[in-house]
Amino acid sequence: MTIQKHPDYSKETERLSYTKGYMQAIIQLAELNQGQHKTNLKEAMEGIGDSDSSLNYTSLLATSNFLNIAEGELKHLKEVLPRPYFARINFKAADKQEEEILYIGKISLHEPETQEPIVIDWRSPIANVYYDGRIGDVSYEAYGEEYEGNLSKKRQYKIEDGKLLDFRDVDLTTTDELLQESLAGKADHRLTEIVSTIQAEQNQIIRADLNRPIIVQGAAGSGKTTIALHRISYFLYHYADSFRPEELMIIAPNRMFIDYIGDVLPELGVNRIRQTTYIDYMQEAIGEKMKVRSPQAKLIKLVNGEWEDPTFEKWVSGFKGSLKYKKLLDRYISRIRLELCPKDDFMLEKYRLVNGTKLKRLYLTDYNYLSFQKRNDKIKEVLKSHLRQKKKMILDNIQKKYDTMLEQALFHVQNKEKRKQRVVDVMEWKEERFNTLQKEAKTAVSRYMKPLTPKKMLTYYKELFNDANLFAEVSEDILSTQQSERFRLYQQDLLAGKEFEVEDLAPLFYIKHKINGIPKEKRARNVVIDEAQDYSHFQLYALKAGLETDMFTVVGDLAQGIHSYRGLKSWKTVTEKILPRSNFMTLKKSYRTTIEIMDLANATLQLLKQDFPTVEPVVRHGQKPSFQSFEGEEEFAASVLKSVEESREKGCDLIAVIGKNDRECAVIYELMKKHSTEPVQLLLEHEPMNKGHLLIMPSYVSKGLEFDSVIIACYNDLYEQTELDVKLLYVAMTRAMHELHLISPDREKLLLHQLKEGILRP
Repeated sequence: MTIQKHPDYSKETERLSYTKGYMQAIIQLAELNQGQHKTNLKEAMEGIGDSDSSLNYTSLLATSNFLNIAEGELKHLKEVLPRPYFARINFKAADKQEEEILYIGKISLHEPETQEPIVIDWRSPIANVYYDGRIGDVSYEAYGEEYEGNLSKKRQYKIEDGKLLDFRDVDLTTTDELLQESLAGKADHRLTEIVSTIQAEQNQIIRADLNRPIIVQGAAGSGKTTIALHRISYFLYHYADSFRPEELMIIAPNRMFIDYIGDVLPELGVNRIRQTTYIDYMQEAIGEKMKVRSPQAKLIKLVNGEWEDPTFEKWVSGFKGSLKYKKLLDRYISRIRLELCPKDDFMLEKYRLVNGTKLKRLYLTDYNYLSFQKRNDKIKEVLKSHLRQKKKMILDNIQKKYDTMLEQALFHVQNKEKRKQRVVDVMEWKEERFNTLQKEAKTAVSRYMKPLTPKKMLTYYKELFNDANLFAEVSEDILSTQQSERFRLYQQDLLAGKEFEVEDLAPLFYIKHKINGIPKEKRARNVVIDEAQDYSHFQLYALKAGLETDMFTVVGDLAQGIHSYRGLKSWKTVTEKILPRSNFMTLKKSYRTTIEIMDLANATLQLLKQDFPTVEPVVRHGQKPSFQSFEGEEEFAASVLKSVEESREKGCDLIAVIGKNDRECAVIYELMKKHSTEPVQLLLEHEPMNKGHLLIMPSYVSKGLEFDSVIIACYNDLYEQTELDVKLLYVAMTRAMHELHLISPDREKLLLHQLKEGILRP
């Protein structure tokens, strides 16, 4: 049955026209108000069309709230106008007689007089019934109360450019056809919002307790990144009066990711949130110029087999990311704390203004919740206060002393000339004494505080490794003598070259937090961390400490932990020691790939014999992955082109050739330029993608991205059955939405010979 023949079609088109007309009126009125043409409000109604005559525009004109719409809200209203809503529910509350028909969209709209909803926001409490509720008796929570009712209808709409293209009802016996259509669509260069297709398990994460941190272990393609961004939108909706968007921060894995999410943030109404990468944020917060090696540098050398001593290099990275290293630094920081602690009496000449014992107690006890610098800032104010109070008393005492001397000169010196000279001398002495004291008073506080001024963070960090005895003491019972000295020399050589590794940023940030404190304008009250499996325990701990909040949304996938030599191997320490208040939730379903592609990826991951959860693909079938062998460069290029052509015939636009490493990809790039006219782009770093190009990139660069079709090409460098290689292969496989092709001289180089028969296309 065509949609036009549906019995509700006429009512639905009228409702859409009504809603659009209402929104257009608000937009026109708001624009007039912004242009200060309030006298022409009547003209704002003209041109809307006779079909909208039923709208109560008179009441709209009388409502000044609509005239005062904020510029950001106006922009958002214009953006949603082509698609005012995407769903509806028929809901009868238990305490009401009549059933309500509620339309769900990205904004809230109400009749100004009756406050009856025209559109309800997807983030509103009652909208949860649409995402979580089944037809029948349901309940939802709002403002700490539970409300019950009956859900009799869930309807989805397909609206584009303001036109109703389709609608369908969803119940227990039907699959989510809108989701299926969405998943069957093409990949894009940018992330998009999914408010119309949020699934129950995703919705639970979005709406999980907003007053607790959350950790999400999400399978490849589970939508964890998108869900994290939707949770931010949900958070700001409920805490709009308490939080500004600028107080939230997204820490992205790279700048390409920031570009990738660039479109979805405005769509969700959260575009003013700070977006940064881990390295950029750390450098900004530490506030000192430093050269940081590329975070991929170690990984590339490891993948290429270029590490001189892989065991030691992995150990160094792992140790610098461990809480044991934090313990070592805490000992060092404790020494710095005592160095910066005031001990001496605060004196003005021979007068003791503040007892040193009192100042030490203030520093070590009363102000111990502050950074060392802020403790001394408060002590500085204490000194200034005592100086102001006691300087006058001291000057009064000096005045009395010289008044007495003057009195003695006037009444006890008999000789007139001597008396006169004595008076002059006393006056000069007093003036000189006053001047000296005033001069001393001006610099007394700064002179006292000067030895208590912290050094630069980089200086402190370098001094730790330049002093062999010091490092041996702070590393005692944490490292063996041999480990301690070898690690110290490694760090000493590294810093002597004026370079830092990404693993050094957390220690520097932590030291900065303890000594100076992270400036308020550099902190955030709520933080999203994506690709968290690549963070170390110390990185997460330092962020929590320095930002002075535990309100984190942490999303990642241990199966994609290609930096596991320095990153996370499990969530246990994070949930127990770093974010103990957190909710831990999992996303097992993959919405990206077909069942056939996911079967291959799961089978590959199982080669590691580790306890990774099996990913459950949503019921969407496609062709099995294909395998082609080749001999020689011409046959290789022909195989790639054949896979590209086959993918395009299936409607795939965004196609990526994924090689194991940068060295392999450089070879593939040259071969494709030599043997084809296909426009190709080599992506060795995280940089913008050129549309219409065949993309060639290493496996580790592809992480976090998705493509219509993926060609995993093995020309020279094979994959071995190691943790890193298997994870890289798994990452590459799970980038594909619809088509996956594998090209290699033989199956062994892609570990395919170890997999069961029938998993690949014959």
